[in-house]
Amino acid sequence: MALAGVVWWALHQEPPKFPDEPGEWLDLALAVLLYAFATVVRGERWQRLLEDEGARPHRVDSQMLNVVGYMGNNVLPARAGDAFRVVLMAPRAQTSRRTVVGTLVAERVLDVTVILAVFVIVGYAVLGAVGNGSLEAIGIATVVLIAGAFGAYRLVRRNERLHAFLVPLASATLGLRRAHHGLIQLALTVLIWATEAGVWIAVGGAAGFPMDFVEGLYLVALASIFSMIPSGPGYAGTQDTAVAVGIKALGGSGSVAVSYIVLLRFVIVVPITVLGFVFLAARYGGLARLRAARTEARA
Repeated sequence: MALAGVVWWALHQEPPKFPDEPGEWLDLALAVLLYAFATVVRGERWQRLLEDEGARPHRVDSQMLNVVGYMGNNVLPARAGDAFRVVLMAPRAQTSRRTVVGTLVAERVLDVTVILAVFVIVGYAVLGAVGNGSLEAIGIATVVLIAGAFGAYRLVRRNERLHAFLVPLASATLGLRRAHHGLIQLALTVLIWATEAGVWIAVGGAAGFPMDFVEGLYLVALASIFSMIPSGPGYAGTQDTAVAVGIKALGGSGSVAVSYIVLLRFVIVVPITVLGFVFLAARYGGLARLRAARTEARA
């Protein structure tokens, strides 16, 4: 539904503008390189999370399967790429699938923590885009989440079978409480999202819509918040809606927003999806091997 709405909106805008000057092409190339760097940092973060859980992953697998996971999420619904990572990493890292799932949960916790902080700080303190009512809503939601987490914790503690099942899933997240490990993971996450902001800024340059670092942070945080809403492959629809809203809030026209969405989609979807297919076929036996692994797990 969201994707259909975005398509309908885009068809009613002025024709988009694409790079036609050397500087804009350089900005597009820079965006691709920055996104590649952010992806490598994500792979390193996952490597460290796995090692902290006692797994023995090869760094090349952490990097390649991270890319394969993004490919899966871009072309399949329900974040199927995460399932690729779990099924293919567990035997290679000599660990359980629940442990691998736990590291993915820890990744989400780190990402959400940083994104929410950036959204509130940049949106409210700098751009004035988040009103007092929004801050109150965020505060109430935070209290509700904490209360719910505490209630769930008490329930799990009282149920031995449920406790035994969930411990591996929560272990990586709870491990972030250790100061040295947690601070390193937080620093890597901040680096990831600062680089992501650079990607979005470079795309703006390619689309003829320059923006500063604060505006780039705001836009990527807004889009990431929207991406938490269930959507199709590659966050189609929800992320695009956020980009349209954000570009308009920053003073851009509908035509600029359409140009930005098309170029952003190219940067964050096309190269990593193609590379993910190559890695899956060349190193992991392709989709046939993946289906076989899933069948073995069910047997």
